[in-house]
Amino acid sequence: MDVVMFHDLRREHFELPLDRYRLTFDDGLFSHYYYLDLFESHPNALTFFITTSFIRDGKARPVFDGGYLEYREASFHTQRAMIDGDLSGFMTVEEVQHLAVRPNVRIGAHSHFHDVTLTDVHPKRSRPASSWRFKRFPQVPAGQLRTMSIRSRLAFQGFEFRDGRLKTRPEADWEDFIRRDTELCLEWFARHINRQPDLYGFPFNEYSPKLIAILKSYGFKEFYAGSSVKHAEVIGRKDVEGLSPAPP
Repeated sequence: MDVVMFHDLRREHFELPLDRYRLTFDDGLFSHYYYLDLFESHPNALTFFITTSFIRDGKARPVFDGGYLEYREASFHTQRAMIDGDLSGFMTVEEVQHLAVRPNVRIGAHSHFHDVTLTDVHPKRSRPASSWRFKRFPQVPAGQLRTMSIRSRLAFQGFEFRDGRLKTRPEADWEDFIRRDTELCLEWFARHINRQPDLYGFPFNEYSPKLIAILKSYGFKEFYAGSSVKHAEVIGRKDVEGLSPAPP
């Protein structure tokens, strides 16, 4: 059965033939919790990948009562969290706890920081927009930034800005970052929902053999990315935005 990936949810998604797919939800967005009851009759388990640094302390908010939330593009909430410190688009701790005890729910990790690095390895499509790149790395001269792309800080070695220029990040520093991110993520799960997840959804759907090897050393067994999967251990997913509505 094909797997479908959601970020923010909108009204039109519930008009799709979702029962034909296994569903996964990235980032830990509030809309995932808000609309959860609409998935109650889904025939397969729902998998939620949580970015733990974006989950703040707080009580559970009201759930769907007929009113639909304003929809945002995939990168909107992440950018607002990392640049402005605004976590309102994500679940609270209590909301994740309510989610985790549902019988049809599986909880996985989606990193702790969900951070990016600058690289000269360019994706087929620019991601995210240039304004995001400039805001995330304000210390880097604009002329140097224009030649770079932002990619997953976990999946790519990337560059760091030192002594007035961009330099390749040492491989040992890259590995240390993966381990620190993973350990903080697992500590959050242990503290808040008393669980050791073994499912992992890659931030930005980007991965590398190094990242997979280190994650496996922490007990992760099941890995998810986007549709262009090139590793036998990674499960590919369709973006929900590419699904066709059910025929009348």
